[in-house]
Amino acid sequence: MGSATTRRAVMAAVDPDEARRLLERELGRAEYDGAHVTWWDRLSRGFFEWLGTLRPDGIGSPAFGRTLLVIAIVVIVAVVVLVVVARGLPRRRARLRAERLGGVLDDDDLRSAASIAEAARAALRAGDWSTAVLEGYRALARGLGERDLVPDVPGATARAIAVRAAVVFPASEAALHDAASTFDAVRYLGAEADERAARQVVETERTIRGARPARTATPAVPA
Repeated sequence: MGSATTRRAVMAAVDPDEARRLLERELGRAEYDGAHVTWWDRLSRGFFEWLGTLRPDGIGSPAFGRTLLVIAIVVIVAVVVLVVVARGLPRRRARLRAERLGGVLDDDDLRSAASIAEAARAALRAGDWSTAVLEGYRALARGLGERDLVPDVPGATARAIAVRAAVVFPASEAALHDAASTFDAVRYLGAEADERAARQVVETERTIRGARPARTATPAVPA
């Protein structure tokens, strides 16, 4: 009884403003930090409040399920778009790789045109169409260099060699460009050659090897 009377007397002696200041000071002590509302508390509470507003009957409603489905579809589409933009469309990647093609002959490939042509014919007999394409065009390029018709420029691409060869073999221009495109597709774009393409490249090499170059004032290698 006496204790209760004492507490009432103390409370009566403290005015409201002083009581508020004492309470704020008490709550500011370190042991009360765990009770403070964090950013995560506010974020999670706001998220669940938003979910509750989707429909009066809340999370268990059919409308909520449809909304989640729409959100999931939007997220999946956004991810697919980001992946496509980051990696590029297949055709665009193939075109960019084709624009950065390297030379027809490797730096350490010192074989003669005759030996490369024999390797192409052997691959053709074995049904290795892709190898026949690669070796056939290499034999064509090396043969043009050996005849000093198209200088064997280090790093020259298949297309550049076809353009230069067409200057001195204008009748075979279309065949040269077709062979160059087939070579690029097999070596750089990962395409698998078929028998028709392989025979076309090997036959173009044989035709150019036995053809007489045309007289022309235009240099095979542009200045």
